[in-house]
Amino acid sequence: MRIGLIDFDGKQVNLAIMKISTWHKQRGDTVVLNNFPSEDVDKVYVSVLFEKNRDEAFSLASSFDNFEIGGTGWDLTTELPIEVEDCKPDYDLYTVEDIAPRIRGIMKKETRLKKAGQIVNAGIGFISRGCIRRCPFCVVPKKEGHIHRVGNVSDVINPRSNIITLLDANLTSNPDIDEILSEIIERELIVDLTQGVDIKIITPEVAEKLSRVSFLRSLHYAWDMMPFEKRVLKGIDILSKHIKKWRHMCYMLVGFDTTWEEDYYRFHKLAREIKVDPYVMIYNGKQPSIKIKHFARWVNGRIYKKCSFDEYRPWVKAQAEGVI
Repeated sequence: MRIGLIDFDGKQVNLAIMKISTWHKQRGDTVVLNNFPSEDVDKVYVSVLFEKNRDEAFSLASSFDNFEIGGTGWDLTTELPIEVEDCKPDYDLYTVEDIAPRIRGIMKKETRLKKAGQIVNAGIGFISRGCIRRCPFCVVPKKEGHIHRVGNVSDVINPRSNIITLLDANLTSNPDIDEILSEIIERELIVDLTQGVDIKIITPEVAEKLSRVSFLRSLHYAWDMMPFEKRVLKGIDILSKHIKKWRHMCYMLVGFDTTWEEDYYRFHKLAREIKVDPYVMIYNGKQPSIKIKHFARWVNGRIYKKCSFDEYRPWVKAQAEGVI
């Protein structure tokens, strides 16, 4: 059989698609990723991550006679069959050329290709699933339940690289976090912790261990809801005693249940007072205002280091034109 795989709205590599690829290749099937006409495949799998893309993904999938569709954006209850879930990811599926165009930002071609190579050659997977929290904007508790161990550090390693991409929703809430970090340090791995750390439960012991881990990018955490302010600020203070603030990044969810005043307050507290870089994440369940869109660009582009928001030209222009 000839199998078509589509990671519909992925920015990097797709773990489920990679496992499906392994399963089919073990059975002698030919696997094609993303670029193929419908008449060239006997069956197609489509993975959609974001609910807003659900209809478009289904329209594409249904253009094939034989298809399966899944992913967080499609159905929170759909899981891979156990025999597929148990497969190792197919690290030959993606190429640098597949990933390089997906990397955002202005950079030299050589830098983009280097980053793409790191992504393609990194190990990827979960050590734990689920989370200790039930944040109303997050699908993880519904999809994965309470925090539970599902694998080991060794399961995530790709022999081609000492970089591992961990997809755990809340790794630092794992009761085995000390053991996990110790093994990462001992193996001298470089970690891309995609979901960051839970700053609200950081202890001096965990912070010290984290300081001995090599991270691929900044160590990030989140301040999403105003009631958590004291716990977030306490956690930042603990972490800062072990990891310099220039290595931190704090994600701020906006457009969910906070006001403009609360959004700007969090930015000011983080960037101006504590000196930690914030990153605005716009809630995708609602249509954001023009002001919030400009605010996100001003913060995420680090333009706040050059001018105030009231002086940010695109926002000034939007107000002058009445597009607010």
